[in-house]
Amino acid sequence: MRSTQLTGHIPDPHLITLYAERGGSMIHRLDPRFKAAVLVWLVLLVTLARSAWLLVAVWAGTILVYRAAGLPLRELVRWYTVPALFVVSLVILLIWGEPGRPLVAAGGLVLTDGGLLLALSLISRALATVTFTLTLLMTTRYAHLARLASTVLPNPLDQVCLLSYRFLFTTTGMVGDLMLAVRSRGGGLVRGMLTRSRLFAAVFALSFIRAYDRADRVGRAMSARGYRGQLAPSQPFPRLPAFQAIVIGAAFLGLAFAAWAGLPGFGGGAS
Repeated sequence: MRSTQLTGHIPDPHLITLYAERGGSMIHRLDPRFKAAVLVWLVLLVTLARSAWLLVAVWAGTILVYRAAGLPLRELVRWYTVPALFVVSLVILLIWGEPGRPLVAAGGLVLTDGGLLLALSLISRALATVTFTLTLLMTTRYAHLARLASTVLPNPLDQVCLLSYRFLFTTTGMVGDLMLAVRSRGGGLVRGMLTRSRLFAAVFALSFIRAYDRADRVGRAMSARGYRGQLAPSQPFPRLPAFQAIVIGAAFLGLAFAAWAGLPGFGGGAS
């Protein structure tokens, strides 16, 4: 298994697969359909919740589940960098002028405690979803992910997802080898982009051409071996345990009631 990595701030598919295939925690043993349903429930929860403190509690809960699965916390913190920067780039434009007690005023812009709570809620929404998505990927074997994709997604979207996942390793390994060669010659991604952007553009274009050529050769090889547009997963799902089905059903019903009744945290209380 290749270990070349573009950067420590992007999830490494090799590491994700390693934990998924070799992990033995209680979270690993949960039914993949149950974990996928929990992810859907979590997305609905962070969408409907209005309390910043409830969202922070949900984020903390996803971190506890992540750690209960025996997954690396240090890597999670590094993987937070990209989604956190993306959210902050949006939040910095939205926090000014929010209703609330003024905290800072400069140049006609007013930062209130409501603006800070808005920033906290948006960051918590994003990172809670990222954390549990990583938990799902790092605790579910590829055979089960393939079966889940073929069950949920229509053809050919399921085939696109499965093949994209497979070639993700090849593509990241190829670009990672490129970056390793650049660093060994005294270069770097940021510095190289600023000083030799034309050279980097040519190198990355060549990488995608090579990837396309390899994909074409692999496609022809698959056709020669009888591939007709359908990769059938080999492992069927066992029956969903009754307890897990009851738990997820109750969770969806509880969330629907909380949103409908406007309970505290869902519009019926202070943020």
